[in-house]
Amino acid sequence: MSARAIARGALIAALYALLTLLTIPMGGGAQLRFSEALCVLPWFCPEAVPGLFAGCAVANLVTGAVMLDVIFGSLATLAAAYLT
Repeated sequence: MSARAIARGALIAALYALLTLLTIPMGGGAQLRFSEALCVLPWFCPEAVPGLFAGCAVANLVTGAVMLDVIFGSLATLAAAYLT
């Protein structure tokens, strides 16, 4: 991967985590995530796949999700992004 692709993936991860954290004050938490709209990005750039995975894992860890959700929720996002 080029430095540009790694930077783009990191930016997508940060944006995913930020959008998830902005959803929490609205009371949505796990039920409503604006960040899930980013899941179409792998269609346009393949470096979004690891970015979405990392962003989901970070967001789940920061929001205090149970460890099963951190692991399997992040893996579900990885699988969905890869299949996209």
